[in-house]
Amino acid sequence: MKIGNFIKKTGCKLGIAAVMASPLALHTSCDEDTAALIFDIIDQLVGMMGYDPNQEDVADENTDDDFTNDDTQKLPSSRSWVSYAPPIGNQGQYGTCVAWATGYGLKTTLNRIDGKISSASSAANQTSPIALWHLMYNNTNGGASRNCGGSSFDPAFKVMMSYGVETMDKKPFTNQKMDCNASASGMGNLNNKLGDYRLVAYTSELSGKSAYGMSARNIKYHLNQGPLVVGAKLGERFMRWNNSNKITVDDPESYNGGQHAYHAMMVVGYDDSKGAFRLQNSWGASDWGDNGYIWVDYDFFVKNFAFGVWSASNDPNHYSGGIGSTLRAGSGNDLALTVKSDKQNADGTRTLKFDIKNVGSQSVDLEECNVALVLYRKKHFHEKAVLSKETAAGVLNSGEEKSFSITYSIPAVDNDGYAVSGDYYMYLSLDAKDEIKDEDLTSNFAFITGADSKPFEILDGEIGGQTYALHEDLSGKILGDYHGVELFHRLAKELGK
Repeated sequence: MKIGNFIKKTGCKLGIAAVMASPLALHTSCDEDTAALIFDIIDQLVGMMGYDPNQEDVADENTDDDFTNDDTQKLPSSRSWVSYAPPIGNQGQYGTCVAWATGYGLKTTLNRIDGKISSASSAANQTSPIALWHLMYNNTNGGASRNCGGSSFDPAFKVMMSYGVETMDKKPFTNQKMDCNASASGMGNLNNKLGDYRLVAYTSELSGKSAYGMSARNIKYHLNQGPLVVGAKLGERFMRWNNSNKITVDDPESYNGGQHAYHAMMVVGYDDSKGAFRLQNSWGASDWGDNGYIWVDYDFFVKNFAFGVWSASNDPNHYSGGIGSTLRAGSGNDLALTVKSDKQNADGTRTLKFDIKNVGSQSVDLEECNVALVLYRKKHFHEKAVLSKETAAGVLNSGEEKSFSITYSIPAVDNDGYAVSGDYYMYLSLDAKDEIKDEDLTSNFAFITGADSKPFEILDGEIGGQTYALHEDLSGKILGDYHGVELFHRLAKELGK
């Protein structure tokens, strides 16, 4: 019997969330035996969640592009990844929803989409949420609680990238039982690794600062690239949902304070005719929702339901592909950028010196080649200040090299009006608009960092300590950080390509 129907048939006057908020009141409306049974049901509901937004460090997770106001992208009226997804699972009385959404749900679905598995229906092809939870527990600081009582998305993605995850046949959820204690061993599988991930959208409630990307259009755009996962806030109506209609509202007074009101799920599609996103849950196929799924209204999703939305890919270079291949055979044009120094001047300004060398076979007119210097907050390129945007003068013959400099100041606020203070990188790019059709873009950029490839700190308008030029991607130094060519794509949009 479905939980909501059971409570209705008992004649009890209180809803699930109301009981969670005031359990003593249950005895005033139900007989003792019924109250005891409902308490047991509520215990199951509490366990069947487990997303902890308080452990989600949005400042340490890369964001993806926001397509909210991008009218150049024509989106189809619907998209569904349901046929690629594994069957509805049931996490039982454990707060392991993040592992179910990201591992069992998202990773298995990505594997099916990419042709790594022929079917998502067998245990041998399904990523084990139990193995993932144990990896999170043993390999991340606070990545998963001792009693299977909650976790967040960032550690789940990071261990999938580093260790891979074993399949359900090797680490099964037999009879809905699992080991939650410290002795539980994580089971990695290097053949089942995740490539990379990005934070697509988040609310000010999650970030503690400002919202980003939280629009139906942005989320629909990313759903056309693949399935997503969401961290959501649940109310009483959602918890007792049992039909195929879309949920459009929930009772704000029914939200239970604390992490047990928060839940992780996979977003498997959308449909404009319904005006809703399609979500796959991990509460079983028969006891909740529309056979384990639910339609969530667009407006309700972005304004009240979601804390954050994440995308992921099996391809570690997936987020670098926005401007096509990094190699363009045949043009004969190939420039290389080398940063020489970045130093503060006596008047408080700074000067960045760099060389441009023509390593191609053709002469290049540098007036067709843009140079841009951007200051951006660690892992959040949308929180940036364009320090310089110009072209380099002169013709550079094959084999020739010239020196240039940019004098700049650290601004008080970034391009969106936020105070510039905290951890930052700088990114210098050459020909981000791809005007000369450079054959190898990997030599056309440099990150300017603090020591050991870490960000430098900006305080009171000044960079603290020495800066260093890093010519390879940060992704080779720091797990999950931006790729240099990915920033070319972002900067090309910024420069009006």
